[in-house]
Amino acid sequence: MTNSESATKKVAILIENHVEDSEFLVPYNALQEAGAEVTVLGSRVNEKYQGKQMKLSMAADRTTTDALAEEFDAVIIPGGMAPDRMRTNMKTVRFVQDAVERGKLVAAVCHGPQVLIEGDLLQGKRATGFRAIRKDMQNAGANYEDTAVVSDGNLVTSRRPGDLPIFTAAILRHLGLEKNIKNVGLPAETDASADWWKLAEGWGGSTKAEIADGLNTAIRGERYALTAFEHYTDKATAPDLRAAFKEIHANKERHIAALEARLAALGEKESMQAAGSGAWATLKSWLQSSDDVALMRRAIGDLQTGVVDSFNLTNSFTDPATAQIFDDISVDIARDEQRIADLYHAHLAGQKPDAATPTTGAAVSA
Repeated sequence: MTNSESATKKVAILIENHVEDSEFLVPYNALQEAGAEVTVLGSRVNEKYQGKQMKLSMAADRTTTDALAEEFDAVIIPGGMAPDRMRTNMKTVRFVQDAVERGKLVAAVCHGPQVLIEGDLLQGKRATGFRAIRKDMQNAGANYEDTAVVSDGNLVTSRRPGDLPIFTAAILRHLGLEKNIKNVGLPAETDASADWWKLAEGWGGSTKAEIADGLNTAIRGERYALTAFEHYTDKATAPDLRAAFKEIHANKERHIAALEARLAALGEKESMQAAGSGAWATLKSWLQSSDDVALMRRAIGDLQTGVVDSFNLTNSFTDPATAQIFDDISVDIARDEQRIADLYHAHLAGQKPDAATPTTGAAVSA
């Protein structure tokens, strides 16, 4: 083994207020466990930085003003709201630019690529990031890929908290530290069947109980929607609307099956807590006197709630498999919302669009 291979790896991780807690903590803890020397770099050393979820409170070891990129083997940029502040600090941007120019590993997750955008560092690069900054990354010249982790030379990027164990594994491998993770072998980043959540939990990410609670929350919401759309189907008079409601009902059955399967894979059980009993009582009363237009308004409201709830769940847990299920559900519901909205406007205009032709190209709420 050469001296360079045996030397302690030195890693800088950037911090600012409202950083996404897990996106800082998971790589930070994993790298320390693997024996790396981790230095926290902020814009000031005389304050404690608070995480977006209030789980993190940490002072910086140094600042990007006095640190030099040449001192480190890697630079990590976590996400949250922090990168929007980091990118306004010319010293932080210059530090990252220097790291790239020197061939250091630069790894950014979620909104972290905003700093890369500011430094003009994405031109021609394969990369990923949070869905909300996809267009910004493309405008900066990146070839955006919607996948858990993208490695292009010394650049590693990921999309969201759910990707964190895969993102962190890629960093560890790049630095040659994968063998230093105790009592576990790192799965290949392409191994979708691996228990990534266990690694993330050990590094300060979501616990199994938290993931199970999120799955149960989603199941309750989808069970309420399943019953609601069954009744919307029965109550609707227009054939095109009945067909749309029936297909949405089938989507809900599929969503519940996926959520239940994930819960079972974790060895957890479905909560017996009733789903929205008060809301359902109100809905039953309301259904007695509703027409097609009122049904569509109510359905759009239900779907909008579902989009927001599933989107929030997507970004709440450090388990890739669970996050992907929530994301798929969010996309499905957003398409269903657009379909009912199109029918709503068509019915108001006295039109009857072909129910067999689904809405295409619907924007996904994010």
